Amino acid sequence: MSRQRSSNTTDKSGMMTPPTAPKRMSSTQSLNHLLNFTLPPRQSHQSAPRRTRRTNESSQAWNKERFVNAQYRFVMNPTGDYTVHFADPDIFFQWHDILQVIIPRTSAMAAASSKGESVSQEEGFTTCPICLAPPTAPRVTKCGHLFCFPCILHLLETAETKWARCPVCFDSVSEKHLKAVKWLDDLSVIGEKEKDAESSSSTSAREPDTFRPGSTLLMRLMQRPQITTLALPRSATWPSDLMPPHQAPFHFLPDVFEFAKFMLATPDQLVADLSQDLEEVAAERRTLLSLKDEIALIFVDIAEEKLRHQLAKAAALDSEHLKDAIEKVVTTRQKLEQDRLRRTTHQRTDNALDDQEEAPNAFLSSRSEYHGPSHGQARNPRQRRNVNPPPPSTQTYYYYQAASGLPIFLHPLDIRILLSHFSSYPAFPDNITVRVEAHSEGTVNDDLRKRWKYLAHLPEGTDVVFIEADLEGVIGTEGLASFEGALKQRRARRKEKGKREDKAKAKAEEKEKEKLAETFRHDALTSRAYFEPPVSLADFPSGPEESTTPSTPVNAPTPSGAWGNRSFASLLQSPTTSNPRPRQQESSRANELDEYDDVAWHELERMSNLGGRRRGKKMIVLGGNGGRRR
Repeated sequence: MSRQRSSNTTDKSGMMTPPTAPKRMSSTQSLNHLLNFTLPPRQSHQSAPRRTRRTNESSQAWNKERFVNAQYRFVMNPTGDYTVHFADPDIFFQWHDILQVIIPRTSAMAAASSKGESVSQEEGFTTCPICLAPPTAPRVTKCGHLFCFPCILHLLETAETKWARCPVCFDSVSEKHLKAVKWLDDLSVIGEKEKDAESSSSTSAREPDTFRPGSTLLMRLMQRPQITTLALPRSATWPSDLMPPHQAPFHFLPDVFEFAKFMLATPDQLVADLSQDLEEVAAERRTLLSLKDEIALIFVDIAEEKLRHQLAKAAALDSEHLKDAIEKVVTTRQKLEQDRLRRTTHQRTDNALDDQEEAPNAFLSSRSEYHGPSHGQARNPRQRRNVNPPPPSTQTYYYYQAASGLPIFLHPLDIRILLSHFSSYPAFPDNITVRVEAHSEGTVNDDLRKRWKYLAHLPEGTDVVFIEADLEGVIGTEGLASFEGALKQRRARRKEKGKREDKAKAKAEEKEKEKLAETFRHDALTSRAYFEPPVSLADFPSGPEESTTPSTPVNAPTPSGAWGNRSFASLLQSPTTSNPRPRQQESSRANELDEYDDVAWHELERMSNLGGRRRGKKMIVLGGNGGRRR
């Protein structure tokens, strides 16, 4: 009765009210604060921000297929349709339509970053990652890595399935994805003795350029209609009926192999390249026979058999329709060359007649009291007139690119200077030889395409190099007079950028040195603690009898051993000379843990006694807050 009476309550009117059930929240208590654990605040639901087109493009992950499309060029199957690739350079080619991949032995970035050092032909793309030697009958995978044909076949044979992991990037590699490689040597360097610019643009191989300041570089005027992504050097065959802007050209046409992004193959060219691969495999066989490497000879035989099968497939492409198309292109090219020779002969005759007529007129004008034509008017038509002037068009982009076909372009400021001197883009000379002052590197993206629209035909991710040239040999000092301020600003920005890069490099090297020094100190302390002789239990007195044992004098000589001045034997014989510091540290850490346990236990007792004699009190550790979350 007393317990029931104590549980009843009275209101203001004195009426007895029935007891109320205890709330659930009052019977629980969270102890998460003892563990220093808190839940993050709940965020209110908000609508996601609207993503723009630029955000989506920048968030795209880089993949190997994009790298291959940006850095390499392709020889395609002549029976395919490639109309869509003339409208958008970022559309990937179908891998089964690619017959050969054109790869330069020296990339533009590698040549620009060498800074005067010779570019080795045995490094980079020209080395097989498996055998570390120049590749024999090289083949490129879909991920963009090059291997010897026998080496990659050996790798595929060791796999349990029809595909294997790439040794470089661990991507899947299959035999049907291997493509033949066609090398592109650098053609842009010209010697000081070569005076004729046209003869220097031949296809003879030269040493790779390093683009160091002071070197000379041959550049050609590129012409690209706005309606296509096909850009070639301006010549009698481009633009012309021989190469329509929306039709893929054959590889044997002028300047196509060096500059076109993709081109059509011919059966004769494929058979010739595969025959060369067979010769390389035969040379590899002779080398392995001298070394008596029987295992490698097995895969050389397999590579030779597969090359003969590819030769048969290349010969099967020679159809009547393809023969008619090739014959038509060859006939059109011969007709254009004949027309060009005829026009050149007529122009030379007209120039000779003009020179004969201008001689007496110049004599009479010198004796007249009136002034004749100005020096600029008499000189400029002779220098600015092109042999084959193209029809005027506002739908065409003009720019200068290295004669090698590598993505090395003239700086936009230099193009502005040339435009100011020649007054129009079609009046630019077809070939110029410039002296390199500096270079800058970049990558094609949306910003670069918007700033320089003439490079919109390059795929996204292409590495490009811009050459800052000295144009005094092209337009003279008079043409550069009005751009002295802009040229000084460019040089000042280049020097300032170089200082920032040097400062950042020095700072990074200093941080790296500090990091290495810290690592060495840590390793030294770790090794010192690891090689420190073990401490015996006899080193510490465990009773009053051992505490009174006389210790060894401090200045007493200690025998030397393999572990320093003290050896294990001397340590066991003189246990009292040990250092008891490790035991003191262990005891101090144990005391800290005991104190922490005592504090936590007293805190739990204090929280449990807060409710007095209440029953049903619960303590929750790592539990959520009571009640329903709203």
